[in-house]
Amino acid sequence: MIKNMTTSCLVAMVSLITVFSLPNAFAYKVQPMVAEMSPVGKKAQLNLRIENNDSESLTVEMIPLQLVINNSGKIEYIPAEDDLLIIPVTAILKPGHSQAVMVRYLGEPDIAESKAYSVGFRQIPISMEGDNISQVKMGVNFNTLINVVPTNTKANLLVKELKLIDGEWKITINNSGNRYVRLSETQWQVSDGANSLQLNKEQLSELLNGNLFLPNSSRTLTMKPIESFSMDKIEIKIEIMK
Repeated sequence: MIKNMTTSCLVAMVSLITVFSLPNAFAYKVQPMVAEMSPVGKKAQLNLRIENNDSESLTVEMIPLQLVINNSGKIEYIPAEDDLLIIPVTAILKPGHSQAVMVRYLGEPDIAESKAYSVGFRQIPISMEGDNISQVKMGVNFNTLINVVPTNTKANLLVKELKLIDGEWKITINNSGNRYVRLSETQWQVSDGANSLQLNKEQLSELLNGNLFLPNSSRTLTMKPIESFSMDKIEIKIEIMK
């Protein structure tokens, strides 16, 4: 039944926030952009690597941040110096050179649910002078995503409410579990008793990118109504595939 839907309908199925942006042709890159850590033990530490792809030297500052998402999907970054240790905090890289960056979790070791953090990479602008003209070369800034996950945690997604407002579906999804999850790691079954539609993990991965649900949180998403589905009987089940 997925073949009967238009491309625009599929793209509008879920409107979510992109948690991080992966630079493509930037002056530098960082790997990995997404990582997972444990609150204790050897896995409470990881190494990132920053590589200078530019033809000039650059200076990059690393900032520890905690990531918070409200129920409308707005992302907020909070300073997290007490929870994340980053060494070094500043890297000076020559063209073609790379630098290892150590990240260690220093927060509470006995957390009951996963926590989302970010290492913010901030390229320091450089003043340039030439031909009697002074200018500032702007820096590139972006954030990685690091989830600190205790053992034996699990996400649990459930559709709590579905309304039709101004011609759009407003769907409230609750993660009652104690672990984060991305909607691109789920499978959706939409049904009204007479019609059914399944969006599997692979199809959702094409539509969604880094769409994060934090533990014990709710989000309200905007969806375009699916033609021929009865609003009075609509039911959406979300299965976590990971």
